[in-house]
Amino acid sequence: MSRAPKQPIIYEKKLKIPKEFLRFATPSDAAKYRAKRLKCDKLLELGAGVGGQTIAFSKTCRKVIAVEIDKERVRILKENLERLNIKNVEVINGDALNKGIVQKMLKESPDIVFFDTERPEQAERTLDNINPNPREILEVYSKITTKIAIEIPPFTTDLDSLKENFSFEQEFLSLTGQLNRLTLYFNELKISDKSVIALPSEERLENKRQNLPQIKNSLRNVKYIYSIDPAVISAKLTEELAIKFNCDMVLLNKPILISNKEIRSHFLTGYKILVICENRREKILEYLKKVKAGKVTLRYSLEPKEYWKVRNFYESELTGKKEVNLFIHEQKNEAIICEKF
Repeated sequence: MSRAPKQPIIYEKKLKIPKEFLRFATPSDAAKYRAKRLKCDKLLELGAGVGGQTIAFSKTCRKVIAVEIDKERVRILKENLERLNIKNVEVINGDALNKGIVQKMLKESPDIVFFDTERPEQAERTLDNINPNPREILEVYSKITTKIAIEIPPFTTDLDSLKENFSFEQEFLSLTGQLNRLTLYFNELKISDKSVIALPSEERLENKRQNLPQIKNSLRNVKYIYSIDPAVISAKLTEELAIKFNCDMVLLNKPILISNKEIRSHFLTGYKILVICENRREKILEYLKKVKAGKVTLRYSLEPKEYWKVRNFYESELTGKKEVNLFIHEQKNEAIICEKF
């Protein structure tokens, strides 16, 4: 999956942060949403980094204690807190599992602990490859408060192993249509087993399983199809999304919702079906000309070189001005020419 465009962090234009530290900084919309969800009197943030999330917490909590092990990040964080005249954040340079820091936090007695993990660059994304290990954080800080939230890499493979000892919600954050963050909310912070939030709208989807939607094999007599936010797919909540909007599904490589009504949702991108025809290039080109297409976006899996080869084949023969999208239903050997709405 391609990396989503870099999103600005909170007050980025007012701050001085070197580019190398911006890569994993929490985007502004995500930071503000999470600060609102974790609003409390006193919050402890472990792994504060350069402060993209810290600054947001300072707006919703009376006091924030920010612990960061890297000295350079601490320097940048302190400098930017001064620049923004933020007085309710205490910054500590040290290891979150250091006994002295843990003892200090026992005395501070924070309401909530938030831990932003260090993401492994190349290693397989498992809990054991995250430093420090979330299990250690949970073991140590559960003695201080049961209200703990941990951000982990979205594609961590062994989350189920945590369920043996802990109750938590997996919350996937989608930012402008791309999977951006995965946060685990433990114990009293848990709202559901699994959820997806579309930012900046904050539209929410939860795993309240009811009657399962039908998987259709035909798109005949269907007016609209809807591609699904990747965060919903990663969270495995496509069926809940179909239930929410009373839709059926069809598999066009990925699950697609189908309906005869226009649906407005930040989890969906809607397309109006113009033509369904045989999946043969000459036949597709014939109908592309009939609908007066000029540009064609291919919405099915192709290697990059093959993608542009196929797209150029169509567009070099087209003279229209309409921008269309081409889906392929391999099971039915059909091509679906659509227009985004």
